[in-house]
Amino acid sequence: MSSLVKAKDVLRLMSRMRRDLTVMDIANGLGLPKSSVSRTLALMAEHDFLERDPVTRAYRPGVLVVEAAYHVRASRSAPQLLEEELGKLVDEIGYTGYVVMLDGSDSLVIHMRTGKAGTLQAYTPVGTRAPAYATSMGRAKLSRLSDGEAAARVGSVLDPIGEAPRSQAELLRQLAQIRSAGWAFSHDEFVPDVAGTASAVRDPGSGQIFGIGLAFPARDHGDALVARCGAAVRDAASRVGKHLGDPSWLAFTGC
Repeated sequence: MSSLVKAKDVLRLMSRMRRDLTVMDIANGLGLPKSSVSRTLALMAEHDFLERDPVTRAYRPGVLVVEAAYHVRASRSAPQLLEEELGKLVDEIGYTGYVVMLDGSDSLVIHMRTGKAGTLQAYTPVGTRAPAYATSMGRAKLSRLSDGEAAARVGSVLDPIGEAPRSQAELLRQLAQIRSAGWAFSHDEFVPDVAGTASAVRDPGSGQIFGIGLAFPARDHGDALVARCGAAVRDAASRVGKHLGDPSWLAFTGC
């Protein structure tokens, strides 16, 4: 295994563990000999990719990694990154895609791109608001809050809207499932005859929560399409989340 590949694996492990790591932590985590890991860490520290705590002797990201991460976060916003991912999603899947933000108890559409699959396309223009509990996009974003925060946002009474949750208890059950799977699904809710999958990212700098999702005619939502779209939006959100340093995506193991 090349030194570059080992260094990549070390940084990826640190990202996942989110703490300083000792030589033994990394050897066990990567399944490599301690001697090999020690050489790799020494080389990375020598070139400022890592630094070593003088007391604990554990390693953490070094100045080069920290400076590069700061540049990435400062130069690219969450909406920009999500819009780029959305373009790829729509081109790949063929259905309409959206980027939305959580605004109080509402989902607010901030970017839309139509696709070319089938004869019908969902169309919800920029500026459209919807109750967050009544869309897959909204529930994906609410799942990034604690149960108490989500309940406070939506209130104690949920107006009946199509197939959307009818109570806080039902909503919270769905949010738990979304946190585990990494994506949400809806059909025939705020927009009748439309189904959708969505996932969400929380910008660690501003705390703002954004969603990325796909929408398609409900009549098209077979299990295979739903699973494909769900995995696609989850993976897109994961890439953006990791790029931004979103702790939930750095720790997510459901993919």
